[in-house]
Order: sequence, then C-alpha cells, then structure tokens
Amino acid sequence: QSAQRQQEPKKVKDTGRADQPTEKHRTRHIALQFSYDGTDYLGFAQNVGKECDNSVERELFAALEKTRLLVSPEEHGMLTESEVEEAENGQMPKRTASKYSRCGRTDKGVHANGQVVALYLKSAFPLLARNAGSDNDEPGDVLGEESLPKNSLDCLECFVQPRNNNKKKGKAAASTTYQRKTMNEYDYCKTLNNVLPPSIRILGWCPVSSEFSARFSCSRRTYRYFFPRRNLNLKRMADGLEYMMGRNDFRNLCKMNCEQVSNFERVLVEGKVVSPQRVYSVSSTPKSREEKDAESNRRYLEDVHGIGASIYPPSARDMCHIEIVGQAFLWHQIRCIMSILFHIGRGQEKSDVVKELLDVKTNPAKPSYDLASEAALVLQDCTFGQLQLGRTVRNLWDVQKTLEQRWEKHAIASERAKNALDSMKDETEVRWADVVDFVEQIDKERRRKIQKRSKHLVHDDGEVKRALAANCTPTSTLTWGAAVEIIQNVLGVFPYPPNGSSESQQKGLTESSVHVPLMDRAKGTTYEEKVQSILESSVK
Repeated sequence: QSAQRQQEPKKVKDTGRADQPTEKHRTRHIALQFSYDGTDYLGFAQNVGKECDNSVERELFAALEKTRLLVSPEEHGMLTESEVEEAENGQMPKRTASKYSRCGRTDKGVHANGQVVALYLKSAFPLLARNAGSDNDEPGDVLGEESLPKNSLDCLECFVQPRNNNKKKGKAAASTTYQRKTMNEYDYCKTLNNVLPPSIRILGWCPVSSEFSARFSCSRRTYRYFFPRRNLNLKRMADGLEYMMGRNDFRNLCKMNCEQVSNFERVLVEGKVVSPQRVYSVSSTPKSREEKDAESNRRYLEDVHGIGASIYPPSARDMCHIEIVGQAFLWHQIRCIMSILFHIGRGQEKSDVVKELLDVKTNPAKPSYDLASEAALVLQDCTFGQLQLGRTVRNLWDVQKTLEQRWEKHAIASERAKNALDSMKDETEVRWADVVDFVEQIDKERRRKIQKRSKHLVHDDGEVKRALAANCTPTSTLTWGAAVEIIQNVLGVFPYPPNGSSESQQKGLTESSVHVPLMDRAKGTTYEEKVQSILESSVK
C-alpha cells in the first residue's frame, strides 16, 4: 500500500494567484484516542510553564514535538487574521496554534482506556498536492480535505512536486513540475507510540471537522471503578446508584470548585454493578429494574461465560466494577459517589442516604467523608456522534503486547500475594487464648469510643464472651484461617482495609474504629458561603 508509482513529470502553469496558500505544511484537524496508566503521573492536564510538571499531556506534546507532527504557527494554514498577526509577533505557542482540545481531565493517579483529544497535526500530503485528473494524465485541482484518506491504510493517487524541485530564491518559476505518486496518510498512532513511554498508548485516529471539540462534542463519558468484592452487598450498592440516575444536583457528591462552576446539576444516564456472577443495571429510562437486570445478565453470561457455562460461587476476592455513564462530570464526582456506595455496600448506611445527599435544599452542606482512592478509577470511553476512528492491525498488535506485559507483571505480583495469604491461612497456628485476648481488647476499645461519642456509659452485656464461647475450639491452638473466621463472626471486622481507601486513609483506621452516620457528621461550608468568602477576599 505504501508503494509509490511514478510517471513522467507533468508541468502545470503557475497561476501566480495571491490567494494561493504559502504555508510549508498541510495540517489536518484530527482526533486521537489513547489509553494510559496514570499511576506515575500527576494528572492528565499539563501545568504549562512548570518544569516539574509530570502529566500525561506533557508526555504527549513532547512526543508530538519529537516526531515533528506539531507545526509552528507560521506553518499552520487554519489561523484567523488576528491569529496570524499574533503568530507573526511570536506570541502564539504551538499548542495554541494546534487548536488543542481534550475530552476528559483526569486527576492524579487516574487511568484511561478511551481518552480523546483533537488538534491540528502535519499531514503526509504536501500542501500543493493535486488530484489525479479523471484522465489520469494531468494534475487536477489542489487536494481538499474531503479528498484525503480518512485513515492510514487507504491509498490515494495524486500529483506532488518532487523534493528536488528547487526554485531559485527570489525568482518566480514559469512552471511547476509534478510527478504522480501513490500515498498514505501518516500512521499517527505507530509514529507516536514509537516515542511515547509504554504507559501511554495511542489506539486510533480520524479526521474531524474544524468545528469539532473533544470536550464539547462529546455526548457521553463512561467511567469504571474496580474493586474486590470483600464483604460488600452489591445489590444494596446498585440500589444506591439507582437514586443517582437522571438529572440531580451533585454538590454533596463532588469537590466544589466555586470559582469556575456555579451549576452542580449533572445527568447520569445509566450505571452497572458488575461481578463475575451477575450484573445489576440501573438507568434513567422508565424500564423496570427487573427487566434491566435480566437483559444485562443474559448479555453478560453470553459474552463472558458463554451460554451454559458454569459460574463460580461468590468469593471475597472476586474482582468487580461499577460503570457510570453520564454527559459530563464534576470534580471528584465519581470518587465521591464510590465512597458513598462503599458505605452502603458495607451496611454502614442505607441506600436512601443518597436521596438525602441529593436533597440540597434540606442538606445544602456536604458532610465530611473521604474520597475513594484514585488508583481504581478508569475513564473507560468517550462517546461522539459520528466519530469513526481508524485503527491498524500492526499498531493494535504492538499495543496488546505492551498491555499483556503490564498485566502479566501485576498478575504475578497478585498471585504471589495470594500464595502468601493462603500459606499463612493453612500452615500457621495461633493460641486460642491469644484469639480471645485480641477480640476482648478490640471490643473494649470500641465500647470506649462509642461511649466517648455518645457521652453515655456503654456496659459490657457479655455478648462477645458468649459468641467466643460458642466458637471455642477443643484444642489450645487453631489455624490462622480458623482464627480469622472466628474474629470476623464475633466482631464483624475483617483483616483488610475498607474498599476504596487510600494508604493515607488506612493509617487512621483500626479494627476498633466506629462508623459515624454520614448525616450526623460535621458539615462543610455551603456553596453560597464559599462564594461569599471568595467575594470578600477579592475586595480585600
């Protein structure tokens, strides 16, 4: 496909028209889709001008510069008169000239599988390339955007000027020499992946109109949050998620940026709570919950397990995820939503606490609670109406090899940890007296904390001792696995951190920690109070 068929050079008279483009390179407005592992990055958006910035965008633009796909303003043919004047004065950066736009702005440590950006990049087709005329002998008109290939695979026969067709400086040529050529557009994906770090992979590209904006042309954004099942009740989590569907004011389920946002209403279109055994589906459409669940589970079982395949029983180590689809999202909205759903799944809150949080007239201030960790959050997809991304087998093959290598590294680490856990569970023994002492200490500390909060004396009614007696073993020792099971049954605590908690949050949590109901917690400042504070600060 990249073979080039050449014929005798053709000569075309130079019209000498003043409106003929003079830029050195043809540029095309294209959309790029890519994935990235955000673990080592401070976020997607670049802090322009900061040398210590470690963002995905910085790596992207460094790759565009290195591959010379990003043209200077002087070489850009799509600027307005005022922009041309600004460029001539040396006041326009390349990024501004490229008309760059991004779909999603992920935070530190957040990942993406379907991020999309749009910008003007250099084309493989010269600016003055001409159509191969209908008779295939004479050059036609200058190629327009509508004639160019929509991907890197399709070829186009055209007439281009030979590279050695040098003109004497300062003199107008009487004629211009053209030669026939079969060309492909640049393989933007492979070119960029050759210089980008392995944590960032370009998946596909396609040309877009000059009016296209990766941010404002996006109709839906899909996020996924991954977590182990542990002791979570997924049905309750789905019930809580269902209350959020449709248009709601999410000021109590986000981090308010009052300087830039005044409207906290957002629309959630649909959501899913997915485990290896089943799917709970919710949406803003009137279809009944039972119909949604049945339809989702039928598709899920066919796609994942195959029709008639056996399904393993639920396990605390099952990997699950929640998928949320919406038009647009607020700052930290998904992580706030997940934090509340985890409380519901653990049985610490009822699902209708979501209704109270969304009732901003009754509860205008956000109660204090931690954000869910960023490590499990993925921008899964960005949906556009007519975007048809072009992909190549060669590039996707190389991307899969990179992702398989990443998966294998983490899968081996996971299996090593699981092996250590299983070995300790089956091969280690502890004394029964030590188990009893451990349980009684935690129970005592828990009652002390409850008493301190309620300011009422909390007596030991002997429930824990009776539970221990019911689980007493006939021998003085027992396996660690049996000890853990008894501790879980008696105290309701588990030897792992709460779902969604970060390492810094885990430091403040102990087995004796007492959950304070969300709506009883201290409240932050309201939106109106924040705005008033900003106005007073500006006056000072």
